[in-house]
Amino acid sequence: MEIIKPIEGVRMRFLTSATAAFLVMGSLGAPVLAENSAHVKQLLETKSCTGCDLRGAQLAGINLQGVNLESANLSGANLAGANLNEANLVRAVLVEANLTRSSLVAAKLHGANLAGANLNEANLSLAGLVIANLSHANLSHANLIGANMESANLTGANLKDAQQSIRMLGQVKLQEGSLEGFDVSGVNLRDANLTDANLSGANLSASDLAGAQIENTNFHQANLTDTRR
Repeated sequence: MEIIKPIEGVRMRFLTSATAAFLVMGSLGAPVLAENSAHVKQLLETKSCTGCDLRGAQLAGINLQGVNLESANLSGANLAGANLNEANLVRAVLVEANLTRSSLVAAKLHGANLAGANLNEANLSLAGLVIANLSHANLSHANLIGANMESANLTGANLKDAQQSIRMLGQVKLQEGSLEGFDVSGVNLRDANLTDANLSGANLSASDLAGAQIENTNFHQANLTDTRR
């Protein structure tokens, strides 16, 4: 018994040390989650979070109109149904983000990375997407009327049945003015890379496709009336 007790004591000390080490390791990892939570809180309270780490953030259905998220990382974030009208998302990272049915009217997405993002049925009316990366993004049924996608990378993107509709614009209230009487016809795809993109059934009437790369692009039943090429 006298021999066993010291061994049990050593074992107890080992377990205590191991437990302490585990707790220390856990506490070292905690600030990462706390920091992300702080960024989400900052975003919701101030509507400004430039350069923030918002990876995987759950922001579905939230009103973020006019928010400043320049250079923020929103990879894998859930923004389905969110109001992002007039948002500043310049150079933001939205890789594989869920933007299904989100409203991005007049949003600034110049230079943003939206590779693999889901923009199914999103409203991108008047959105600025110059030099944006939309490779393999899903833009099926998205509203692109008046969108500026000049020099954007749309390689392998799905724009099946993309539309140009002013039906919902009358209900949109922008901070910078009304859309009443504004001519928003056409999509600017000048110099865009549409290689392997699917534009079947898309409405591109009055759009600018000058200089666009259209190798293996699917235009089956697309509306190309009055397009500039």
